[in-house]
Amino acid sequence: MGRVVWSVREGGFDAPEILGGYRSANPVHEPRLGEVLHLPDGLGRWRVVDWSLADRIDAAGNVLVVESAANQAA
Repeated sequence: MGRVVWSVREGGFDAPEILGGYRSANPVHEPRLGEVLHLPDGLGRWRVVDWSLADRIDAAGNVLVVESAANQAA
């Protein structure tokens, strides 16, 4: 089983993408609401507020909706 490939968006499902091709840390883990992600390339910390999983691990419909966690305790 592979890892899910996510489109990470700030604020909503149709918001602009802040990171494409983000792979989940665990192949069998679905994100938990409130989970803090440490995104690569200096994008910082983001809290998961919603998500949608499509029928394939690499589908465009795999979306993580996040909010900044930069000023919040981990």
